[in-house]
Amino acid sequence: MAKGALVRLAELQAWLAEDPDRQALDFLPPGSFARAKYEQGPAFVLRPHRPEDADPEELRAWELTPEEWAEQMAVALVALRHDMKLHTLTEGFQRV
Repeated sequence: MAKGALVRLAELQAWLAEDPDRQALDFLPPGSFARAKYEQGPAFVLRPHRPEDADPEELRAWELTPEEWAEQMAVALVALRHDMKLHTLTEGFQRV
């Protein structure tokens, strides 16, 4: 897989500040590492994401540096948290 588009954390935060009612997923380009992690869900996004935590296989497969990997993981985490909160606000808590 190629690197694809990189989303800067500051850019995502600015977009969300401008339009907080919009899903963050809309800002993650298809085929990007951040979107792939977002789509894998919380178990994949909530893991440690410092540069030294970078998965060597993901670095190689996505052609990322450890620093890029860490930022894209942070982007995916911020996006997922935003969208989960937005979903809760718009849909309410689901009961089983």
